[in-house]
Amino acid sequence: MNKELNLNELFTNLVKFISRNSKLLIVFMVAGVTVVIVYQKFKRPYYETVAICMSGISEYERQEQIEDLSQRTAIDLINHLQINIENKDYASLANSLGLDLEVAYTLKHIEAEQLYQQDMSEKFYALNKFEIVLSTFDNTNIKFFQEGLIYYFSNNPFVKQYYNSYLVSNAEIISDINTEKKLLDEIRILGARNSLDVSSVNIVNDKEGDIFNNQIILLSQLRESLKTKQILLKPLVFVQNFADVDHKEDEILIYGSLSLFLSFVFGLFVALIKEVKST
Repeated sequence: MNKELNLNELFTNLVKFISRNSKLLIVFMVAGVTVVIVYQKFKRPYYETVAICMSGISEYERQEQIEDLSQRTAIDLINHLQINIENKDYASLANSLGLDLEVAYTLKHIEAEQLYQQDMSEKFYALNKFEIVLSTFDNTNIKFFQEGLIYYFSNNPFVKQYYNSYLVSNAEIISDINTEKKLLDEIRILGARNSLDVSSVNIVNDKEGDIFNNQIILLSQLRESLKTKQILLKPLVFVQNFADVDHKEDEILIYGSLSLFLSFVFGLFVALIKEVKST
């Protein structure tokens, strides 16, 4: 009972304290919000855009990877660029992206994040795509940054070495498949002339569950699959380009609310000191 009375008295005193110093608190709150608005008005405006990408780096490495890490190398490479921005090392940034220094100066922030999808059991699993969030002070340079990222991946020594090795390996496999197909064709022709059954020995199920008993068809499918991967799995592919944006980003609502709260707290502190001195 005493605790309830004490709380009630405390709340009553607080309300009376705020009421007595309402003018002072309003002055502090208005001043705080005004400072934020003025700062947002005169600060350098920037634009934010998003792109969806995928990378074939994990395929080049030919290593079994955890699903979440399938795009990890590409994501880390992009996030590494932010280090240059934070250190204001725009010369290195321009060199990495193959851009003019003046263009590199307009890059404010860049960050890549893995994309996930939720299944029916409400579990999240990683997609083979990721998202790039880019902020720039000049929206006319967005297209240059997209080209710069492709340049960055194509000329990275690690990626370049693995990609070239991947292309050579694929070419050799496709050549071997063509040679094998040609040999099987010759064997079948020879068998047909001699009334021999030279159909495939094994029955193989593909990933969709369809059954094939023709080795030539299986080899053709494997060859076309390799060709498709070779076209799609480049070091960096933009599934969705960076959107062209004209709207300038501002943080008036966020910083205004924060400033309003801090100004109110600071005003309470000043009012308390004022009352203590007057007693």
